[in-house]
Amino acid sequence: MFIHQINDSLALKFPSINDAADLYELVDTDRRILSQWLPWTEQMMSVQDETAFLDYGIKQMAERKFWFTLIMVDGEVAGMIDVHSIDEEYHRGEIGYWLSSRFQGQGAVTESLAAVEEIAFNELGIHRLELLAMATNTKSRAVAERRFFHQDAVLTDYLVNNGEYVDAVLYSKIAPA
Repeated sequence: MFIHQINDSLALKFPSINDAADLYELVDTDRRILSQWLPWTEQMMSVQDETAFLDYGIKQMAERKFWFTLIMVDGEVAGMIDVHSIDEEYHRGEIGYWLSSRFQGQGAVTESLAAVEEIAFNELGIHRLELLAMATNTKSRAVAERRFFHQDAVLTDYLVNNGEYVDAVLYSKIAPA
């Protein structure tokens, strides 16, 4: 089992189907908050939905199209971070993450992102990481900026959230030479 210890209290762990109930509980507890930024929360309505997602993710990892881990704080599931839309031909991938409100404000996502950058560049063979955040998601944008992602563009009406078109900010980071 993959566990990447970041510091005394923070680690990344490959998920298993056994993590579905803990993840679902976090999503369900923070559904109103998370749904502001993550439309998929409205389709995650049961432990079975979470189990299906984990099963899908594990299969996609085997095909090298997706890479994901749990964010663990003091041994407790706190959220997830991933590299999705992996393009092996062009050596690109997109970062995604979410964290339970109970664990926010402690630097867990910023530190987890630093670890995932290293893994993406050194182990997954990714040259360009992209991060897309709704323009109004100041917390997510602050994570990208703390990790020195370059703001490439503001994309007008790029995403649909709660039935409305919203602007998104595209950030990128290139692997160090």
